[in-house]
Amino acid sequence: MGYRMRILIVGEQGPPHELAGALEAAGVNVEAPPERVRDTSRGDEIAELASALVAFDRLLSDDPPDALLLVSASNLALAAVLVAAKLRIPAAAMVEGARDGRTFELNRRLVEQLSDSTVGSDPATIVASLRDLIAA
Repeated sequence: MGYRMRILIVGEQGPPHELAGALEAAGVNVEAPPERVRDTSRGDEIAELASALVAFDRLLSDDPPDALLLVSASNLALAAVLVAAKLRIPAAAMVEGARDGRTFELNRRLVEQLSDSTVGSDPATIVASLRDLIAA
């Protein structure tokens, strides 16, 4: 068997089960951030972002995936895309749907701007987009 692309899905509660399964079926190794990275809530948003930035910097520096897929506009996703941009790890955003709240909207705009591309929810299209990003 040939090389399997390795992606890290970052969302609020780990990877969406159906999407992860569909991506695996398309030949992609899908990972979620370890619990130590996902559990960065420290009471306020700035502390949460700071903690997540440090955690993602360690994680992505030590064992970088081929690409990131961001499936939310959470503080965790924002921290992940900031670190990925710094480390030049390709990132694609799949942030859909409107949610209330100034923080969500600001995070959504930042995640989309810092990502190398935005993708829809179709697994085949996501895989093709991620492969293009990695090849670039």
